[in-house]
Amino acid sequence: MSDEAPAPRPAPPRRQPLMADVETLVDMGVLEEQPQPPPDEPPAPPPEEQANAAALDEALAGAGIEPEPADAAAIAELAKLDPAVVDAITKWVQREPEPTEEK
Repeated sequence: MSDEAPAPRPAPPRRQPLMADVETLVDMGVLEEQPQPPPDEPPAPPPEEQANAAALDEALAGAGIEPEPADAAAIAELAKLDPAVVDAITKWVQREPEPTEEK
């Protein structure tokens, strides 16, 4: 046996599957940016709620009240109530204030 070490043999390159999520691969430049689906739009309220909201808006406008943006959430919640309840609320809003006696 000789004291010389054997000549190194070339090893084939190792190919391992990519172990990263798509977002990381895009950041690394391995993949192109993936198209994103459009965001889901919330479903429109049922027709009964739309009618209730319109009635409430009309009642407020008739009473000279201009709803602020923050009031939209309250109107949307009130519109979910029974139409008879919404009708009562609109009558309350449109009723003329009774004169009060001063002492």
